[in-house]
Amino acid sequence: MRNIIAFFLAAFMCAAILVIATLLYSPNKHNGGAGSGDGEAFVLTAFQSDHRDALYRFRFALNEEEYALPCQYRTFEKNGWVLRNPAEKIAGCSNMTGVYMKKYHRCLETEIINYSGDSIMCSKGQIHSILASVCDFESINIHGALVFDRTTTPDTLRKMLGDPDEHDEDKDKLALTYIKSEYENVGFVFYKTRLSGGSGYADEESDYYAKPLESGYYNQVVVFECRKK
Repeated sequence: MRNIIAFFLAAFMCAAILVIATLLYSPNKHNGGAGSGDGEAFVLTAFQSDHRDALYRFRFALNEEEYALPCQYRTFEKNGWVLRNPAEKIAGCSNMTGVYMKKYHRCLETEIINYSGDSIMCSKGQIHSILASVCDFESINIHGALVFDRTTTPDTLRKMLGDPDEHDEDKDKLALTYIKSEYENVGFVFYKTRLSGGSGYADEESDYYAKPLESGYYNQVVVFECRKK
């Protein structure tokens, strides 16, 4: 009888050890870094790593106008950009989204933050987010990373930067986002259908929006977000 009990106890212990070993040593599909969105781990090449590092410097040129985020409105103002409502107030310790700047037929969407405890005019706040459309600019040069223009495709981004940290797709658009940390990221959006109203772009009825770009998409935008350290 004792031998039978000992046999079952030994079998039980072996089974328990196998279960614990399986849990401890099963491979982790996500490496904690940037991913493709489907949970598969991957390793950046040295080329992609260098370009990803450059992307996270948040330095870019819009038709050869140089910018780096975060910055003050005057950085854009000196190049001829005008806020639609420069005197609009931002409450203390808050932000204002959907703030537009215009220059001729071009348009930029921004988000402005007020770090002070008092309300200020939005022209005095810090710009930490910029959305730019390739339909408004001949090229958007992200220094050391890539040139984002009418020929850029999602495959181009993956080749230059590796797989994105976030991948979001529906019937109208595809969004790929590369994330350095909270409030520090760069997103690329490819529109599969023609835009219609309410986007804030300067000239939605232009030929650029009526027909696909060289990449095959109707519009492509890049969104930079980098808050004050």
